[in-house]
Amino acid sequence: MLRECRRVLKKGGRLVVVTIEIAEGLSAAQRGRAIQLGPEDLGTGGPLRDLVAQSGFEVVIERDLTEDFRVSLLDRLDALDQNETALRRAEGHEMVDTEREKRTDMLTAVQEGMLRRTALVGLAS
Repeated sequence: MLRECRRVLKKGGRLVVVTIEIAEGLSAAQRGRAIQLGPEDLGTGGPLRDLVAQSGFEVVIERDLTEDFRVSLLDRLDALDQNETALRRAEGHEMVDTEREKRTDMLTAVQEGMLRRTALVGLAS
C-alpha cells in the first residue's frame, strides 16, 4: 500500500501515517505476546519508519504518540464502564465484552512496553 501511495504522489508530496506498531527490541516471546494483545491488523513487517523509507519516502517527522494512546485506551474503558447498561441494551453483551477485552489487552501491551503508537510524515522523493 505504501508503494502505491508513493506511485500516485508527485515529488514533494506528503504521506501521513498513524499506526499502532510492535515496539523495537523485544524478544521473540514478547513479540508474540504483542501480536496476541494488539489489534487484529497489527503489522509485523518491521518498524514503520523502515517501511515508509523502503517505499520511496524520506521520513521528515516521526512522533511517538504512545502516551496519548495509553490515555485514550483508559478513556475508552472508562466510557464503557459509564455507559455499560445502555451499550449492552443497544449493542448487545458480546460487543461490550469484546470491546472491553480488546481495549484492556492493548492497554496491557502498552503498559508493558510492547506496543506503541507512531505518527510519521514522509516526503515523496
